[in-house]
Amino acid sequence: MRREKRARRHYAYLLRCGDGTYYAGYTVDPALRLAAHRRGRASRYTRGRGPHTYAVVFWCPTKRSALVLERLLKRLPRAAKRRLARGRPGLRRQPVRPAALAEALRGGVRRLQVFRDGPARRRARPAPRSRRVC
Repeated sequence: MRREKRARRHYAYLLRCGDGTYYAGYTVDPALRLAAHRRGRASRYTRGRGPHTYAVVFWCPTKRSALVLERLLKRLPRAAKRRLARGRPGLRRQPVRPAALAEALRGGVRRLQVFRDGPARRRARPAPRSRRVC
């Protein structure tokens, strides 16, 4: 018997870590990837930065478009990632939609509804060290 090859779905995502930082990635199974992040098996960067929640998940029609979008998400400044996670990409002075993101959205990339576990907690920053002058 011949197996029918099922079309794979491709996703680019923005993950919010417990310390308030963001991590951009690519996956074919968002639920499995989030579980791997939580176990500390998905990425060195996210290991030890839990709890993890999805801030944004984008469905992309092709693997190439998902990888291009992931690269674009990685290059965004933190403020833009925060606005994108809050669902307000066009606010303030710098819009989050550079030409590449606008092209990806025209090419069929869709933002998915993300169900959050609750707000990510920010870890308190350590007090700045005093500089010693010898």
